[in-house]
Amino acid sequence: MQDFTADEVKEIAGFLGVSEYQLNQKGSVSLQQFETQLATTSFSQFTLKALIEQVLEEKLHSKEDEKRLKDDTKKQFTNDLQEVLSDLPQWYDQINKQAGDSKFIWQEQKAILPAIQLVAQAVNRQLKCNDFIRLPILAQQVTGNPHAFDGNNLVGKLLVHAVYSLSEQPESYPKTREEQVDLLANLKIIQDDLWNFVTFQGLIGYEQHELHPLWQAAVATKNALNMPMRHLTSITKVRPAIGKRVYIVENSGVASTLMDAHPTAPIICTHGQLRMASWRLLDLLDFDIEMYYSGDLDPEGLRIAQNINNRYSGRVHFWRMDETCYHLAMTGELTAKRLSNLQSITILPAVAEQMKKYKKVSYQEAWVDWLIADINVD
Repeated sequence: MQDFTADEVKEIAGFLGVSEYQLNQKGSVSLQQFETQLATTSFSQFTLKALIEQVLEEKLHSKEDEKRLKDDTKKQFTNDLQEVLSDLPQWYDQINKQAGDSKFIWQEQKAILPAIQLVAQAVNRQLKCNDFIRLPILAQQVTGNPHAFDGNNLVGKLLVHAVYSLSEQPESYPKTREEQVDLLANLKIIQDDLWNFVTFQGLIGYEQHELHPLWQAAVATKNALNMPMRHLTSITKVRPAIGKRVYIVENSGVASTLMDAHPTAPIICTHGQLRMASWRLLDLLDFDIEMYYSGDLDPEGLRIAQNINNRYSGRVHFWRMDETCYHLAMTGELTAKRLSNLQSITILPAVAEQMKKYKKVSYQEAWVDWLIADINVD
């Protein structure tokens, strides 16, 4: 009875018909004892539970009742969800896994169903029409609010989750804005089609079967183009102006140096991790075009190389990404966090092992002369 005041102990003792000393010695009162004594009072028409509910003005539930209610609510939500997503079974399955990426959905359950229905409508629209559309335009058409699918909104988060479920499942759920933009591009939903660009030279593009005059002029004048996604949506095919291979680098300084040395060579610069425009350009290359990719020998460079290889398996050649180049210019000190990123790298195992051993990186500026010498313009 230590949690009660002296006055409260006195009241309880009086109610039970025992002394305060006896009550303090015993230290507790069973609910059964309390309810038995209640039956001798003017509140005899109430059970203890009913009396407490009257006082609190709310229903009391046992743990079994609460579990049953929770299970029933979850079952009802699952049934409703399956009905809403009858045309999108992949999304239903992804939500039903109850993994970390869908935690925010299960926290809301029934309350989130109207938002899920809106997103399902948008996704089904894109799957049927298969045309490029800007994100705010899609939001306006489906919801009446051009900002409904913004990334900081619940509906925007649901759209990312839905498209993720339809994709080939990247290694991790997209968290950054750039990752989400690239993911939505898989469904031809464009969030930024001006600033999202890729740089290249020596390529010719077609609209349907017509050679595009801008690309043709760039080749004729030996100029590089910064091509935004806005323009790439209308291009249907891309080929090298010369030969059947393209040279891809992620570093703009290296790319520009290669372009100086070979002004007619088909060279592509992705400016770091590939974004929507870079992927779009590479997707448009004919299947008989070979890709030579060269990047820095650090965990991030290997990640880019692996992503390209995964998407275009059989057509990708790793260009000067070997142990010789790694040892040529080892520098810096890899942190434990960056080294941990090598665990998911499956390509170039010899280079990855050297990186783990020496905990150094090596940047391709050091062997740019070799890259220049390697380029063969047929």
